[in-house]
Amino acid sequence: MMNKETTPSKKSGLYIGLLCYVLWGILPAYWNLLGGVNPLLILCARILFAFIFMLCLMAIMGQMQMFWDTLRDKRKMMYLIPCALLISFNWGLFIYAVNTGRIIDTSIGYYMNPLMSFLLGVIVLKEKSSKMQLVAVGLAFTGVLISIIAYGRIPLISISLALSFAIYGLLKKKAHVDPNASITIESMLIAPFAMLFALIFMTDSIREVGTLEVLLLVGGGIATAVPLVLYSRAVNNIPFITVGFLQYIAPSLSLIYGLIIGIRPTGSQIISFIFVGMGLIVFSIALVRIAKKERELG
Repeated sequence: MMNKETTPSKKSGLYIGLLCYVLWGILPAYWNLLGGVNPLLILCARILFAFIFMLCLMAIMGQMQMFWDTLRDKRKMMYLIPCALLISFNWGLFIYAVNTGRIIDTSIGYYMNPLMSFLLGVIVLKEKSSKMQLVAVGLAFTGVLISIIAYGRIPLISISLALSFAIYGLLKKKAHVDPNASITIESMLIAPFAMLFALIFMTDSIREVGTLEVLLLVGGGIATAVPLVLYSRAVNNIPFITVGFLQYIAPSLSLIYGLIIGIRPTGSQIISFIFVGMGLIVFSIALVRIAKKERELG
């Protein structure tokens, strides 16, 4: 019989996951405000100010003891250190792809990522999936396959982006660390390197930043930390395959935003989006049915 305490936890985890991916989906609009700033400087500022924000947040919430306890926990740090490395690699590769004009690689990577998460959830975590969820995955896979065929070659950058974030999420799931402590420690581990890189290699870019841009960079740290905290909380409370499929919300919203600002997708992108959209609808129906069954059992 279903434990009554788990259902509200899963329900809140689902809502938190939805909010997380909605925020990630609309973040491109925020980064566009920093269009005149060097992308690598934006990356360094995101890491540094995310750490400062999270450290202040934990201090205000009286969670510093938990922060220190987590740092001393070798088992938890065994997961958090590679998490910090993976998220740094993921962000750095994304910046490289954007700077070298490989935007399509990043787009395909976003659509491959949920499939990677789904596979890791089933294979590594042994999570069970319903027939409707498998149908949803099949539809999404078809959409991704169309994008890859239209691209014309194996998208190594896309695979690296998708796999690195999927493994990042898997490690977060297995670590099951408090979200605030997790993101604070991850950002703390890479913040010194980000600051040194900016000071050594980007002094000219720093001098060119205006007052408004400084404020936006500080806000960018908050905009970076909050969705990651929500993601960590969602990963802790709901099946990883569900977290994975929710990831389609972010690129879908980004595509809609692109349409609003005048970016026209290709025919293959439209077809891919249709298949992914159908997959999201089917997966949502499957989640509603599962929730209904849990209520009946509870």
